[in-house]
Amino acid sequence: MLQTYDNWECIIVDDGSIDYTAELLGFYIQIDDRFKFFKRTKNYLSGGNGARNYGLNLAKGDYIIFFDSDDLMTKDHIEVKFNAIVNHKVDYVITRTKFLNSTDKSMDRYYKFDQYKVNPNNYILQKINWLTYDTLVKASLAKSILFNERLHTGQEYNYYSKLISKSTRCTFIDKVVTLRRKHAKSKQGKLKLEEDKIKSSIPSIWETFLELNPLLSEKTRKHLLFKILDANYHSKETIIPNLDKFKKKLAIEFPGSVILFSLMMFSKRNFNKGYFLRNLFKRKLLNH
Repeated sequence: MLQTYDNWECIIVDDGSIDYTAELLGFYIQIDDRFKFFKRTKNYLSGGNGARNYGLNLAKGDYIIFFDSDDLMTKDHIEVKFNAIVNHKVDYVITRTKFLNSTDKSMDRYYKFDQYKVNPNNYILQKINWLTYDTLVKASLAKSILFNERLHTGQEYNYYSKLISKSTRCTFIDKVVTLRRKHAKSKQGKLKLEEDKIKSSIPSIWETFLELNPLLSEKTRKHLLFKILDANYHSKETIIPNLDKFKKKLAIEFPGSVILFSLMMFSKRNFNKGYFLRNLFKRKLLNH
């Protein structure tokens, strides 16, 4: 990991690999002791979220960068981020990513900081967005939040929704310092159908709603509830993680709505109708 900034440590957490990862990392550690290798303990659930939480606990530096094993840093990746967070006196820095092996420009839709302010509502409603490895975060802030280890997709959305709810003191550097590999075997590559993408996002949206409910504006709460409701309307199966709890939250935001919701879902499942009721929810919850 050749970098123009050299005061770093690289914590690598093994989430249960069955290849030669340990032997390979042992070789690198002998050459450069800034590399640290650990195997995830049973105190953390398997998966990337548990590995990240374990890495956060182990990190000794003042700043945190999350990074995946199959992507690349530019040589000035750390230097660009470090200089920005020091010079701008902020809590975190956001930079750009582009694909390493594709001309796909779909990531350009993320960085709309010229159109929207950096605040919890705009991020949670995804008017602004960024990738996990786009950030450098003060360790004190990064460690005050945990990745939700129950989530299998949308964990970054959940984590950064919590982070931005704690601090909006950040700066955006319009520079590509991460090169991402695009391959069909990634989790996102498997989510090809729009319905699958929507369904996979619901647990993360629901967990975020529950964790941040007291901090969210009324508008944001209603938008999230409608996203969950609408995804269930368009799905062939119920995908709300906890239906009874969802109905209670819906009743608070929209009194008298539970019977309408049940009628909507019954009509959709049995007669492939209910669009009128779906639009009624949209008008009431989103004021459309």
